[in-house]
Amino acid sequence: MVIAWRVVKMWQSTTNKLGVSTFPSRQQFLLTILLACAMVFSGSCGQTAKPIISPAIGEVDSYFGGPFNVSGSDLSRSVTRFDHAANQVGVSGFVNTQTALVPTQVISGEFAPASTGFLSITENFAPSETGVISPQNPPLTGAWAVEIAGAGALANFLNVNTSGSTVSVRAAPAAMAENAVCPNFQSPTGFLYVTVPDATKTTADTADYGGTTVTSQGSAITLRTQPYLIGAPAPVGFNVTGGCSITNLGSLTAYPLNSFGSSSNIELISFASSGILVSSFNAAGSGNSPGAFGGGTGVIGVHQPLGNVDVSAVVQAKYNGFLYAPLNNVPQNYDITVLASAYGDNTATSQECSALQASLVANNGQGAGTVPVLPSANSIYGGEFLTATSSGNVNDPTSGSENCDVVIDLGEQSSTASGVFPNATLFIGSNFPPFSTSDPWICAGTGFVCAVSFPAAAVVGQVQGQYVIFLVASASSNPAAQLPDQFGSSPGQPLGIYLFQKTQ
Repeated sequence: MVIAWRVVKMWQSTTNKLGVSTFPSRQQFLLTILLACAMVFSGSCGQTAKPIISPAIGEVDSYFGGPFNVSGSDLSRSVTRFDHAANQVGVSGFVNTQTALVPTQVISGEFAPASTGFLSITENFAPSETGVISPQNPPLTGAWAVEIAGAGALANFLNVNTSGSTVSVRAAPAAMAENAVCPNFQSPTGFLYVTVPDATKTTADTADYGGTTVTSQGSAITLRTQPYLIGAPAPVGFNVTGGCSITNLGSLTAYPLNSFGSSSNIELISFASSGILVSSFNAAGSGNSPGAFGGGTGVIGVHQPLGNVDVSAVVQAKYNGFLYAPLNNVPQNYDITVLASAYGDNTATSQECSALQASLVANNGQGAGTVPVLPSANSIYGGEFLTATSSGNVNDPTSGSENCDVVIDLGEQSSTASGVFPNATLFIGSNFPPFSTSDPWICAGTGFVCAVSFPAAAVVGQVQGQYVIFLVASASSNPAAQLPDQFGSSPGQPLGIYLFQKTQ
């Protein structure tokens, strides 16, 4: 599924056909950078990134896409533009069939705001798994996005799968951050992150989440990174230096240093001035490198709060976003690997959550015994949107309300790391797809109505006054992250949840 992409040459003169400026020498990049922070997770360390002002109506918001890779079109190395005057969206990136080092528009279409806060996207042109971009007649529907205007966006763009005997549409999840300027962090500035789930990394995680302190000196960007594993001793921290350049994908930091223009470039990173962080990771050219953040899969993150976040305010807010589980490939008439979801509209006592709650209680010390502890007060309830159609259910967040079949229990905030929740728990109820309230998940081999809980980690921050929550769970944790399959089993798999606070 991961495609080796050609990366733009960025360290060339201003006469280069790509229009990239000349930058200082390698020796200048390697100037010693003194970090003032003793620990990357120090709540008192770092300065707040300057907030970006939301654009006026009529302006185009441009974002660097990452960190997800999909067949045929690498949305992790692309530019997405939302034109709010024309309600048009376009994605430009590099495809595996092209010979020129110039971005090609791989997706174009329109978007319309929905009452739920999502953007409904219609794709007039879309890529296939071979990298071929073709017109769609009729246009593809079923792509969605949530945006913090001028700061970043989350989306599940669609690509067309023409392999096999039938044509199908697959979701291509993407996280994007504003990419207007290179970092200017003259004082150490902290970011928190979670790594991206990878279908190939089910037994050998090297990092699940972490923090990095970023310092810039000219074009040199130094990261002092401390990765962490869920429920395991922390890996050794490390320092790396990359370089930032203005490119035709925006202002991006490349690691390793001086690796622009190389097909083996490992990581492209956008430190948005708004506070969102995304990185892409070229697994094909990485060898055994864990990249700049330790996980070797790319990350999504947020500027670290200067003090503890208000947990009560976080769990009382409402959120839109996506649940991404690349191994959750249960046959459905919609792509179950990425689900548009919402959280916070219901509570444990809501009628909509009764099936979820009943299945959790039924397995708490009894039944299949898969729920050792019930959700705490620091929990947010929600799930995916499902709408019944003549051809079956579809994941449609443009109207109606979401299911209640997932609980995010943040647990306690770290006493030494503001915004970090290292002991979070994720609960999956008996009505989670491919099952439902009327057709619940039955645990294989036990006959009991099933539900599971497993450890996770979350990072929480604010972007333009909105809370963002990024959560990761691991297939190699104990117990492993699990989602139900069509046989009633609960196979281990990595997954992530990415949420922006609703503003309406």
